[in-house]
Amino acid sequence: PLRRPLPITASPTITASLLAYTFNQDATCLAIGTDRGYQIFTCEPWASAHSCSEVHPNRPAAPSRTAATSSLRLVCQGGVGVVELLHSSSLVALVGAGIRPGESTRRLVMLNTRTNTSICELNFSSSVLRVRMNASRLLVVLETRTHIFELSSMKLLHTLETAPNRLGLADMCVAVGRCHAVLPAAAPGQILFFDALQLHALSTLHARKSALAALAISPCGSRVASASEKGTTVSVHSFPQGELLHAFRRGAIPASIYHLAFSSCLPPHDGAASGAGAAAATAQAAAALLSSSAMLCAVSSSGTVHVWSLDAQRGAVGGRAVGGGGGLTGGSFSLLSPSSLLAGERAFAQAKLPPLTRAVAALRPSISDANEMTMLVLTERGIFYSFRLDALRGGDGVLQDERRVGLVDS
Repeated sequence: PLRRPLPITASPTITASLLAYTFNQDATCLAIGTDRGYQIFTCEPWASAHSCSEVHPNRPAAPSRTAATSSLRLVCQGGVGVVELLHSSSLVALVGAGIRPGESTRRLVMLNTRTNTSICELNFSSSVLRVRMNASRLLVVLETRTHIFELSSMKLLHTLETAPNRLGLADMCVAVGRCHAVLPAAAPGQILFFDALQLHALSTLHARKSALAALAISPCGSRVASASEKGTTVSVHSFPQGELLHAFRRGAIPASIYHLAFSSCLPPHDGAASGAGAAAATAQAAAALLSSSAMLCAVSSSGTVHVWSLDAQRGAVGGRAVGGGGGLTGGSFSLLSPSSLLAGERAFAQAKLPPLTRAVAALRPSISDANEMTMLVLTERGIFYSFRLDALRGGDGVLQDERRVGLVDS
């Protein structure tokens, strides 16, 4: 059974409201955007790693003040509506919240937290809804288009015109040598499979009957999870073949699914090796990525975080994608019959949150026990939870930590 909730850990005075909250790709750090800036924390052990106050503390401005410094001050000390990390590196992407003049929701600032400097600024025609990064590419998601940049040079490589995507749904894998990306396609319930490295569409998948509510791709880029606005089931398809691998049942009563996440892994190889050593390291990293994405979690308005084990529950749905006519490069795939989804697989493990609480979650291997997983949850109310999950038997998660998260006055 669930352990009785722990008392919220005492912390310094927190005075800012949460506007954005996210984990990094390997669930070692989390970042928050508030109405007064942003802050980064390490999850295990818990500590503040970087704060906007470290970029621009409350002191008189320097005599020479460039336009770049001025805009950086606005986004770092003003409202931050989107924040994205790249593993545990010093690179952070920030978008203003639009609360005050100058905090543009159309301006993306790439920040180096080690040198406390702005790398570049990118301005767009409409609000930036989501940002995704890996070692090679940067995805900037607007409501009707998605821009793809080369991360090393910040050069615009490609722009995708999309159907209205007001939720800013998009995801990209972190595997070495891969830039598999997924985003909503033209019709409701369709997913576009895109190769962001080679810059071409691979296929489209008619995954759901109604509009998408949540979308995620596994770290290795081989599995795609999706949920519709109804929120009773979560589907997992292969990338890019579109084969239905799993149909997970969240519950019989409709609910809003706020977030989907595959279990994370160690950061990808940094490319320091060469030749055969680099190839072996790449293969090892790919194998680690594949094994680490063996769990999937979903946060919903029901108050339960459901966790499914893709290995323990493998093969329960023997569905196969059926080739459809037309479509994009690589063809299109159509949805399987509803009967496949009615016999959905039940959750392998679960944890309880207060109902109607928006949150993001992350799964990662336990650092102390190879037979356990750690599930981290951060809610819109600024409450951080850490649960211990039995990776072999599943069941109810055990609450290990609970604390309030926010911009701490320094």
